[in-house]
Amino acid sequence: MTTWFTSPEAVAAAKRMAAAKAVGDPVCSLAAVGQPNPNLVPHVRRIGIGHYDNYWCLIW
Repeated sequence: MTTWFTSPEAVAAAKRMAAAKAVGDPVCSLAAVGQPNPNLVPHVRRIGIGHYDNYWCLIW
């Protein structure tokens, strides 16, 4: 089972992406504009999420 939690690091990365108007941050395992594709998310124990505006950052 995967536990999803709000990650301050992921939120900060999403804010940086929104400010830059660009997808991608070294902190993120997966970055997206709009909701990330769930098929790209591995089955791991914990995933940190963060979003700002329409930018998402997932860390596993």
